[in-house]
Amino acid sequence: TGRLAPEAVDRTLAVLARFVEEMQALGVERCQAAGTQAVRQAANREEFLAQVENLGLAVRLLDPEEEARLTLAGVLAALAPQYRQADPLVVFDLGGGSSEFVLLRPGAAPVFAGLALGVLTLSQAFPVGDPPEATKVEALQQEIRGRLKQFYAENFSDRLPQPPTLVGTAGAVTTLAAMSLEMTAYDPQRVNNLVLSRERLEEMAGRITALPEAVRARLPGLEPAKAGVMVAGVLAVLEILKVFGQDSLVVVDAGLLEGLLSDMAT
Repeated sequence: TGRLAPEAVDRTLAVLARFVEEMQALGVERCQAAGTQAVRQAANREEFLAQVENLGLAVRLLDPEEEARLTLAGVLAALAPQYRQADPLVVFDLGGGSSEFVLLRPGAAPVFAGLALGVLTLSQAFPVGDPPEATKVEALQQEIRGRLKQFYAENFSDRLPQPPTLVGTAGAVTTLAAMSLEMTAYDPQRVNNLVLSRERLEEMAGRITALPEAVRARLPGLEPAKAGVMVAGVLAVLEILKVFGQDSLVVVDAGLLEGLLSDMAT
């Protein structure tokens, strides 16, 4: 619809109200609320932001480049030195409503690029059925592939002399890492700097796309609330690897949250 759904707004306001109560109880002196793609693109964003501010929270609405810059700061804080020194290096944040990419080359300014492609919006626009239907999964994959190819051609094809080291962050990527490790209790330290191969991701994609959502939600490492978006999630990660010509990616748990905290501390 191009608008934030009323039920989603109500859920979000209820959560933020609890956050405000907890911060008051803990004596928090400084806080920062931030909005990303869903709020950026919503026709009713001003109405929503006013409701949030009525709770006592001022919202910092991040533009795509600012979101990418802050995410990069969070990722680099947790990324192992051997990956930070890679040339070229591409860091990506696969979010719910958008994805941000940053190209890093020694001695050059970072190149930021954003794409309105996220696992939640893809799942809503291209439902695959429950259990997933092969033809619908293929249609979703083709949509992701086409949009990523165009995005790559417009932003990176002339800037990458060779396939870059890829570093991924955000919920879908870290969930795939947790699933690969079959975690029963999430541990970000085990996720940070984990290498996921394309072969392993393809194995996981075969399993994820074959199971009904209720069964998928019980897989070790998969937070039940994310079960509905992981078909889009694993397909998007695989297509990112393909378009950048890479056979693996490095996973980092840290990202936008840590970048915002670092920015507040400076």
